[in-house]
Amino acid sequence: MDTGTVRGYTFGPLPTHQSRMTAQNEGGIQAALNKLLEEHAFGPETRLYREAMRESLAPTGTPGVYRLAANSTPSESIIDVYGKGYTMQAEHVGPGLAFAESAAPNWQETMEMRAMKAGRKPAAPSSDRVEVEIRLADVLQQGGLIYPVESVSVERVWYCTLPANAIEVREAI
Repeated sequence: MDTGTVRGYTFGPLPTHQSRMTAQNEGGIQAALNKLLEEHAFGPETRLYREAMRESLAPTGTPGVYRLAANSTPSESIIDVYGKGYTMQAEHVGPGLAFAESAAPNWQETMEMRAMKAGRKPAAPSSDRVEVEIRLADVLQQGGLIYPVESVSVERVWYCTLPANAIEVREAI
């Protein structure tokens, strides 16, 4: 498979786990990825964020650096920017995780969850949760793709496919 270059960054081959990935449309997927990266001014050092439970972080031997496993049954609704632009379930594009463009807390909560919590005394911050960040390069180097998430309205969020079934994360500072 071909590699691609965007904004001076060369990334790995496109993933092959998707059933629609054929030699005929690989170039179209590469072009869509290039367009997405350019439109959002994403580069290899772009950071994306999410909250994770400490128990889900596997140590790597480097302080503050962990491995976070992909979700094999994600529930996000995403926009298929590599196909016809339809909204679809993330589980159809493969294991991965959703990450936000900023480290804003609680973006993973739905508006319905926030409405249910309104009026209640807020819970104390949990030491069981930690904000982590990834580099976009780490997704692309393993052949992952990024999709806009439609089901989150409080923050710009991206679903990242993770063909390696995990990604290295760092505690966000």
